[in-house]
Parts: sequence; C-alpha cells; structure tokens
Amino acid sequence: MPHDLRKKSDFPDFSNFFPTLFDDESPFWDKLSLAHEKNNFKADVHETDKEYEVKVDLPGFDKDNISIEFDHDVLTIHAKRHSEASEKNEEGQYIKQERSYGSMTRQFYLKNADEENSKASYKDGVLTLKMPKIALEDSKKKQISIE
Repeated sequence: MPHDLRKKSDFPDFSNFFPTLFDDESPFWDKLSLAHEKNNFKADVHETDKEYEVKVDLPGFDKDNISIEFDHDVLTIHAKRHSEASEKNEEGQYIKQERSYGSMTRQFYLKNADEENSKASYKDGVLTLKMPKIALEDSKKKQISIE
C-alpha cells in the first residue's frame, strides 16, 4: 500500500490567516493603545503640603466645552469636542464634508481639597487647577459630656 506523501508547499499556509494577538508587532496592540489614548488626556498632578496643582493637556477644546466637578474628594474633568469641515466646488456641490465628535473624562482623588477656594485657568490648550488643602485640626481626644 503506497503512502501518499506530499510536500510542505502543497498545503495552504495558515500562518498569516489569524494574526498573533500577543506578538509585539501585531497591529492589534497598536489599535488598542491608540483607542485608549484617543479617549484619554494627559495630566500632571502635583501635591504640596498646602495645595494640589493639576495640569491637563486639552489642545483643540473650547473652554466652554470643558466642565470641572468636585464631589466627595473626587475631581472630575470632562471635555467634549465637535467640529465640522466642508469643501464645495464651483457649482456648490460638496467635494468633501467631515465631522468629528468626541468626549473625554478623567477623575482624580484629591483628599481634603478646598473646592470653595479653588481656581482654574485655560490657556494654550492647558487647563490648570490650583486647589488649596483644607487645614485639618489635630485629631486630639475629646471628652464628651453625659447629659
């Protein structure tokens, strides 16, 4: 009974059919990291004994589309963007029309920040917040009288 042997080149090559997900050069990881960065913004948080200083890069955002909230020691920064661009030819017909929408949100835990005396400014695409800390009283034992 003869054996039907085949050369390796006679079989289809499936090595490129499924991308390797865990390969460092895989475009899957590039897309995943870009998607994460696309919906996030860079921030620096600096803490001293007296205040927090938060700097956030928000280039291309209008100041009116940035909101800042502080609730239960959590600072939330939300920014949204909407833009439209179109080009028409001489007859007034669109040859290109583009729209883009996006929003980003970041939260930071800032213990004992004084929201009442906080200040925010937005210049050249950088949002800067200065939040003084609330002076905490020393936690001494206190006597409670019985009525």
